[in-house]
Amino acid sequence: MRFSVIILFCLCVFAWAEWNSEDVHRLFIKRVNLKPGVYTGKLESVMDSAGLSVVYEYHRLLGDMYRPTVTSANDFGSHSRYSKHYLNLALDFRINDVPQNKRAILVENIRGKRFLVLWESQGGKNEHVHVEFIRD
Repeated sequence: MRFSVIILFCLCVFAWAEWNSEDVHRLFIKRVNLKPGVYTGKLESVMDSAGLSVVYEYHRLLGDMYRPTVTSANDFGSHSRYSKHYLNLALDFRINDVPQNKRAILVENIRGKRFLVLWESQGGKNEHVHVEFIRD
């Protein structure tokens, strides 16, 4: 009984804690793997929130122990000239390690109104989900 009360107290403190953008960024980084060379240091806070939403969808489909891999943020020179990656408003997530029969479900679950979600390089070695913020 005492253990349950302690857990309940901790959950309440956690729920009422104030989170700033740095806290959200740290949480996002702890929930993903970063491909070597991926730079997320200046990621806009809206993308940290988007990233956590994407992580949630991976977990719903593949379980809580799965850690999705971010393959690109504001890095690499291979994006188009006006890519949102260079504005810190886009993330790419690896999908080629997700079972083939679950990929379409994952992409559909990630899609939302505030973000453009593209399933890029389908079937290729660089297959990934691109998530970018859409400004009004």
